[in-house]
Amino acid sequence: MKRPLGRLARRLRIRTRLGLAFGVLLLLLLALAALSVMRLTSLSEALNQIVDEQSAIHDSVTEITRNAETVARKLLVVMSPDDEARIAAYPEINNANARLDDAMQRLGLVLPPGPRAERLVEVKQRLSEYRASYVQVRNLIESDDFQAARAMLGGDTEASLSLFVSAIHQLAASEERTGTAKARALRDEIDADRTGVLALCIGALVAGAGLAVGVTRSIVRPLKRAEDGAELIARGQYGHRIQVDSADELGRMAAAMNTMATAVGEREAELRRLADVDLLTGLPQRARFIADGDRLLANLVERHQMAVLICIDVDRLKAVNGVLGFDAGDALLKGAAEKLSKLFKGVAAYGRLGGGTFAALAPVHRPELGAAMAAQLREEVEHKLSWQGQSLDLSVSLGVAHWPEHADTTETLLRRAEQAMFEAKRLRQAVSIYNPGAEAARALHLSLLSDLHTAIQHDQLRQFLQPKRELATGRILGAEALVRWQHPQRGWLPPADFIPFAERSGRIRQVTDWMLTRAVRTLAERAAAGLPPLYIAVNISTLDIQDQTLPARLAALLAQYHVDPAQLQLEVTETGLMASGTDPIAVLQALKRWGVRLAIDDFGTGQSSLAYLQHLPVDELKIDRSFVQDVNTDPRRQALLTSIVGVGHGLGLTVTAEGVENEAELAVIQAAGCDLIQGYLLARPMDLQALEIWLRGPGLKSAP
Repeated sequence: MKRPLGRLARRLRIRTRLGLAFGVLLLLLLALAALSVMRLTSLSEALNQIVDEQSAIHDSVTEITRNAETVARKLLVVMSPDDEARIAAYPEINNANARLDDAMQRLGLVLPPGPRAERLVEVKQRLSEYRASYVQVRNLIESDDFQAARAMLGGDTEASLSLFVSAIHQLAASEERTGTAKARALRDEIDADRTGVLALCIGALVAGAGLAVGVTRSIVRPLKRAEDGAELIARGQYGHRIQVDSADELGRMAAAMNTMATAVGEREAELRRLADVDLLTGLPQRARFIADGDRLLANLVERHQMAVLICIDVDRLKAVNGVLGFDAGDALLKGAAEKLSKLFKGVAAYGRLGGGTFAALAPVHRPELGAAMAAQLREEVEHKLSWQGQSLDLSVSLGVAHWPEHADTTETLLRRAEQAMFEAKRLRQAVSIYNPGAEAARALHLSLLSDLHTAIQHDQLRQFLQPKRELATGRILGAEALVRWQHPQRGWLPPADFIPFAERSGRIRQVTDWMLTRAVRTLAERAAAGLPPLYIAVNISTLDIQDQTLPARLAALLAQYHVDPAQLQLEVTETGLMASGTDPIAVLQALKRWGVRLAIDDFGTGQSSLAYLQHLPVDELKIDRSFVQDVNTDPRRQALLTSIVGVGHGLGLTVTAEGVENEAELAVIQAAGCDLIQGYLLARPMDLQALEIWLRGPGLKSAP
């Protein structure tokens, strides 16, 4: 029975179900209210009937008693010898008897047939006896036999009247008990009705709750199924279908969600297919290439074979896109993809990683065959391409990684091959094989880069100073500030271990700021101590001379410590000047206007032109160590050194020779006309305390 009702309910719409449920509940409440009103009306009528009946009986009994007493009093008047009083009493006695009879008649109408009416018969019998005695008394009075009348009135008549009154009172008491019994019975009915109404209320409440639970479950259960189904679909289980067992709104919603899951699943499958395949070349993309590679490697494990992964990157793709447009670049990529497909189809996993980068994973018998395969691949892929009358040369850079030597998964192997490819580009090589040592160095550099920020914050950097001597006078005019890093775990780190990657990462600006601050503080401390003046030279990087805020920041620093700008010299390498992306002359001129000395470091290595050099607002040329080393043994190097000194002097610049390590080199440098020397022959870099001790040594003179 429940299942047919359940199926019927599920065919009804939710609003119909709710309307029916509320309608049934309302009908139950109305029926209960109607029943309660009917019972209350019935009980009220019964109560009114009892009250009216008791009131009528009470009034009748009272009337009977009062008139009986009136008759008894008037009998005493009749016994009077006064004829006029006796004659006047008879009508009153008759009226009282008439009223008594009326009251008896009303009492007879009120009392129903049965035991209650039988008591009235007894009252009437007593009344009849009383009246018979009264007639006899009256007759005796009329016959003037007052003595006999008095005797009878005091005997039989009084006794019959007493019996009559007693019967009336017994009837009244009996009717009162009857009324009380009826009232008690009515109260019991009221209690029973109250219990019944309470039971009906509880029944209606239970029925309403059951109906509400039924309707709620018919809504909540499908909603819960829909919610669970939606969660599964949201997690990607697009094959899941929500059970549809009704034709109501919830059923239609579940059907719509099933339709949506089907559509989303189909679209996601299409998106996955498109995500796996590069739309331009038709080759697998990175994720699919890695999956294909893992399957290939799994098969090679069983055969005990090796494999090589080659990462190929098209050179100058950005330039082609910028000059000829992206269509030309796309043509290059399609050409490379076609060559790759023909070379490796059926024997290897291959794909496009993104941009102009491709990869191929192929089995080999020996590791050394990887380089040969890379060379063959390069020869096959590189070709000329004609594009709208333009001839394009397709050249590539390749990185090679071996499996299982360099990695045991395709993803890691690919990362290693990409590193080798980047190394090939950096070194301008055609092919580069992955070098684990290079990766360790990169990891070390990354670790140091993270530590460098901490080093600056926690004062782990140290300033070392290398003095510079004027050859003509032998005086120590200044010193070059060099940075050293006292690493808490690695110990002392020379600049070559962290300056290059600090420049590449942009962290060099923080190092420069630290060096400038430390140098200015040193100058201020020496001045406060009354020591002879000594200028300090600080190296700045390519990034620093592109910083338009450097002159103002440096001026504020000098003003803060009250240091003469002429005591600070900034050195920038010739290579840095030539590599600067923006014209550094504006920044250099601003620094010069503040009174700071400027020098070109490592001169002779940057291939700058004399025309460019003459526009630089510099004070000093520092000849690179490569021109000083063994200059005493090479006449051509001597001639070149003499020419550089002549150029510097011709431009009005001071010329310093760096890296002087022996007396023979010093003799040639002095003969060439250099102004200053710096190098191990004079002194190695030292901290400030050691420098002060060194300056006080015999035979040394500092600037006045």
